[in-house]
Amino acid sequence: MAPQNDHQREHFWDGLRAFLMLLGIPYHVALSYQPGQDFIVHSGEGVAGFPEFAEVIHLFRMPAFFVIAGYFALLLLARREPTAWLKGRYIRLGVPFLTCLVTLIPLMNLACELSNLPWPEALRSWRENSLTSGGYWVRHLWFIVILLYFSTASALLARRFPWVRHGLVPPRWDAACARRFLLTLTLLGVLVGAWEALAVEAFYKAGLATMLPQQILRLDEVIMFAPWFLLGCLLVRAPMMRERMQRFSWPIALTGLGTTTLWLMVHKDVMPMTERFIGTMAALAITQALIAVASTLLNRPMPAVRRLTDASFVIYLFHLPLIAVLVWLAQPLPVPALLKALGITAMSFGLSYGVWFATARVRSMALLFDGIVLKPGQPQPA
Repeated sequence: MAPQNDHQREHFWDGLRAFLMLLGIPYHVALSYQPGQDFIVHSGEGVAGFPEFAEVIHLFRMPAFFVIAGYFALLLLARREPTAWLKGRYIRLGVPFLTCLVTLIPLMNLACELSNLPWPEALRSWRENSLTSGGYWVRHLWFIVILLYFSTASALLARRFPWVRHGLVPPRWDAACARRFLLTLTLLGVLVGAWEALAVEAFYKAGLATMLPQQILRLDEVIMFAPWFLLGCLLVRAPMMRERMQRFSWPIALTGLGTTTLWLMVHKDVMPMTERFIGTMAALAITQALIAVASTLLNRPMPAVRRLTDASFVIYLFHLPLIAVLVWLAQPLPVPALLKALGITAMSFGLSYGVWFATARVRSMALLFDGIVLKPGQPQPA
């Protein structure tokens, strides 16, 4: 099998990445309407089943996302010089990150404070938290920090060790893992699960869950998602395993369903290490099923999917600030909470898609909010 960079474009990876980013909308709406629990924004009401719905999305969404991120990182490093690629990543991710830090995040935080407090107290709380809380600034942009870490590490390794850019897993090992795919995936789940259980727990036991290492640098998430990013890198260099990963397996899908059900039943009652181990096994099985389904349904040019893929980053940046504002504004409306949640989901998607459509047509806005440098005469979104 030829290396991945010689293949015809596999469209489903882009579509799956966009789907996982767009899942942030129902996820954050569900968090906003948990019965008896507050999210960053206070709705004052809840919908039965939303906590479980949000927990299931959270279980697999970011692990699967970082698998795809690792896949694209090594795929592109095979085609581009590492320093140039890394510069592009810092523009693509870093410019919107900084833009949002000084625009969207303060406005979102103010809306969250106003949802909880009368406006004089809300303003005081907003000022105090803005000056004292690192997590108050990062909010939903944390994944950009992690991606920049992983991108930097990937580029440095590729520059120092050129074989990283083009080398393949020895064919004998690749074939053996592909033949025994279920066993391979199980052993991989055990290894990653043990890492998640032990390394993350060690981080918290060491007392590192403080402002700089946890709230600002997000080092706990680096520990959590490094194995998933590495798995995506591995798939680029193991063509037979990659092909097997793209085939649907009922045993794996049922394992994902079973472990997810088990995790939902016990995760609040067991030790954190046990909860992370079970959750990792569930996330890996679901990730494989998602890749397989996406490769079947999305692996062809589809204009609607292409537009959503192009828009997904801007939608992600804007959706949570929009949700915060809409939840706050919806507080006094005499409408059932479920209808509010569904309406806010649709509105936050529509409005954030509209923002992308508008910003993509203005060169300065495309750079500031999407990290894209539009060239004169470059086609605009249809």
